[in-house]
Amino acid sequence: MNDMLREFTSYGQFLIPLLTVKHEIEPERVQWGDKLQYFLHYTPPERKSDVIVIYIHGGGWNSNEAKTFHFIGQFFAQSGYECVLLNYRKVPKVHYAEIVSDVFAGFCEVRKRLSAKQNTQYIIIGSSAGAHLGALLCYDTELQRKYKIGPKAFRGLITLAGPLSFDAPRTWVLNSLLKGLFGSKDREVWKQGEPVLKLRRGQRIPVLVIQSAHDGLIGLAQAKKFVAAAQNLGIRARLLEVESSQNPHSAYSAGIFFETPETSQTLGWVMKQVAAWANFK
Repeated sequence: MNDMLREFTSYGQFLIPLLTVKHEIEPERVQWGDKLQYFLHYTPPERKSDVIVIYIHGGGWNSNEAKTFHFIGQFFAQSGYECVLLNYRKVPKVHYAEIVSDVFAGFCEVRKRLSAKQNTQYIIIGSSAGAHLGALLCYDTELQRKYKIGPKAFRGLITLAGPLSFDAPRTWVLNSLLKGLFGSKDREVWKQGEPVLKLRRGQRIPVLVIQSAHDGLIGLAQAKKFVAAAQNLGIRARLLEVESSQNPHSAYSAGIFFETPETSQTLGWVMKQVAAWANFK
């Protein structure tokens, strides 16, 4: 309960950084559907790699937009990586099928409009609900076939505070959010979008899962289950635990991008992994 209260009282600390972050790089907004089907494209002043970072934001599948997280696009571009913030429609106007369709179709639009070369690869990073959607993008082979996305498109996946397995102990907040996402309280219905159930032997996309035992919304046990399942199937998977209780769900899933890799251990993990995958030949 203390972890959940810490989460709900932490939101104010991000207001001033959000309002004062510098807009040094103006993104290109690419509209590919209705007003919520778009992505923001950030071009780095000095490019470190041909790999493109795609960031999928959180917000319980029912709030926020890609533009809210402009500071993350700024951060990656200033760090030398071409970055895309992918937007998607939200609950309650749409539910799981439409949301996941937006993510897959949006990814296809990114490839069509930005990939100068046929073999461009992507690092997928997702926070909270965005981590859930990113995991589906990387591991749902049925949807990959439907949208003609080959697994070689992805260099790797990083999840921050993501719900990756639904049958581990859940908080009442996550239960409520999952009911909204799927438009049902039937847990059998939820299985259609449960990332751990999408894992298959032979998949080669590595994953770094970052989770905290002090996350008041999404527990550590489900992350451990996902990583163990991936490892048992021969998928390269690693779990890193955020230890400090002063880093609740929002702080380590998105708030880290207000800091630097030197001041935030979690952001340091992210950027070390991005650099390793970006430079892998």
